[in-house]
Amino acid sequence: MVVNRPTEAQTLRSVERLLTDSLPPRWSLRSARESKAKAKARADATWTLESPDGHTADFAVGVQRSLSGSGLHSVLAQIAAFDGLPLIAAPYLGPTLRTTLAQRGVSYADSTGNLRVLADKPGLFVERTGATKDPWPSDETLRSLRGRGAGRAVRALVDFAPPFGVRELAERADVPLGSLSRTLDLLAREGLLTREPRGPVTALDWERTIRRWSEDYDVVRSNTVASFLDPRGLDAVVSKLADVKWPYAATGGFAAQRFAPIAPARQAVIYVEDIGRTAERLRLRPADAGANVLLVEPYDPVVFDRVTRRKGLRVVTPSQLAVDLLTGPGREPSEGNELLAWMGKNQDAWRA
Repeated sequence: MVVNRPTEAQTLRSVERLLTDSLPPRWSLRSARESKAKAKARADATWTLESPDGHTADFAVGVQRSLSGSGLHSVLAQIAAFDGLPLIAAPYLGPTLRTTLAQRGVSYADSTGNLRVLADKPGLFVERTGATKDPWPSDETLRSLRGRGAGRAVRALVDFAPPFGVRELAERADVPLGSLSRTLDLLAREGLLTREPRGPVTALDWERTIRRWSEDYDVVRSNTVASFLDPRGLDAVVSKLADVKWPYAATGGFAAQRFAPIAPARQAVIYVEDIGRTAERLRLRPADAGANVLLVEPYDPVVFDRVTRRKGLRVVTPSQLAVDLLTGPGREPSEGNELLAWMGKNQDAWRA
């Protein structure tokens, strides 16, 4: 069974549990999480560790879904603006990276059980050992569009009309240049884009690119999904979402009705940062049978990029909606085809 690499929200929850279980007797942890929609020069969370005598140590927590040695400096710089001891959290931190963090006096925690938390006042040192190999290794040779980097690259390729340079596109997609180049090579091999030798992309078959993406991506398997029931129905869900300030983005047939309506949606599918917290905010009941709401923690925060408001609802950009529909259940693939037709006739409405 293939298990997806944990998202930032999942990672934060798991390392908070790990630290709580590892603290000495009568120590406690308080956590405050920052929204991804806030400024980047913030910690993703702040932790306050309190000793039995009431003294506290504050930590600025930076959460990364993946982290390399070359990217460490920018991550530390991001959380340096916060008044607290730096702590890095990730699904997995390799031995070399853990050693580097320890040498810099930076605390760390990962989802596999690797943990090192150090404070001088009050004095605290907690260390545990987890996995020594990454349970979610990346394949350096791109053979599909299943990965996070490929998904971000496809979104940027489709959402913006060529021509554009490769470096420009890498910055726009926020992916490493090497990851983008491998995606471009794959699409070029399959005849979906035209690129000058070692130069810019000059043309892209955006519809076939979305369909190619749907062969490797799956809205359910590529994301974390939980089902719920709102007894008052989908209109009540829309009303609750009307004035919320936290990030969300509707997808699936629920969102497709705002573009190319075929039939009334039976279920709301909504991307959120934190399933548990959103369910509480919307007063939803967990449900295995008869669910009319699916909350989805996404494969990547890119699903929140370039969202639009249509008929009182924040919805994903059409490129994301199309791939979600094409890989969705029931009649959603048919709705995906209808949406692609709408996109073809209205490119000025969604493509920059």
